[in-house]
Amino acid sequence: MMKELTTEEACVALGYFDSMHLGHRALIKLAGEYAKSHGLTCAVATFTNNAYKQFNMDGKQVYTYAERSALLDGLCDCVLPMRFDSRLKNCTAERFLDLLFAHHKIKAVACGYDYSFGKGAKGDAEFLKKYCEAHGVDCIVMDKFEENGERISTTVVKRLLEKGDMEKANTYLGAPFMLSGKVVRGRGAGRMFDIPTANIKFPASKMLPKKGVYGTSCVIDGNTYYGATNVGGRPTFDLSKTVVEIMLDNFNENIYDKEVTIYFHEYIRAIKKFDTTDKLSKQVHQDIGWYKK
Repeated sequence: MMKELTTEEACVALGYFDSMHLGHRALIKLAGEYAKSHGLTCAVATFTNNAYKQFNMDGKQVYTYAERSALLDGLCDCVLPMRFDSRLKNCTAERFLDLLFAHHKIKAVACGYDYSFGKGAKGDAEFLKKYCEAHGVDCIVMDKFEENGERISTTVVKRLLEKGDMEKANTYLGAPFMLSGKVVRGRGAGRMFDIPTANIKFPASKMLPKKGVYGTSCVIDGNTYYGATNVGGRPTFDLSKTVVEIMLDNFNENIYDKEVTIYFHEYIRAIKKFDTTDKLSKQVHQDIGWYKK
């Protein structure tokens, strides 16, 4: 887990950074360059919980706080964690900044041109600039970030994941979409056709891509293994509950209760019901060899 900002003088990148897309990365780089040239710590402010819930939205996070922390490692010096609750939701824009600056030695801030904050999202980049000017703090506002003429945003990334367009989603994310969780015991069905499988327990707030079978890699104890991941039900066994189940190639270790990270590289196929487990086995063996093509 990333180090948290404490007493260091810092340049802080402000935002949610839910998906850590290319625009987020560009903003963090901007903050980092400023911090380095002014002898400051580069920190990224981000929420530790699912902020969408406070707005009664059924929104899922592209990346959880733990996943974001892992992605931020190497991109900044530390994080400034914030919990988005009813108290913070009802803070005016000025009160939000007062609280932020009162608890940390912030010498500069960086945000996107469309950054909003405070009750009713009344605070914006212009408000932030004026506040910073009054308090002797530098404010860097990054212009709209586009890729091939399209504005990159978490909303755009989510739409791509919902369509199963992993190639474009991963391009916009700047790295393969990932999911981290603990391996839990499932039905052991993979043993019926000699394929090691593992079910992954993940946070309820975590967004999943479109249901289907994906070509994935999986990091376990620092080692990378390839295979396929089923996101959805298992109709061949008359199971409709959505699960994340990885099937690994050339792997036979016991990994129950281990924390693993799955990287999604490509959408292989839709989930379907097979007449027999033999037919399912043949298809799964084909799926897990996607990376050898």
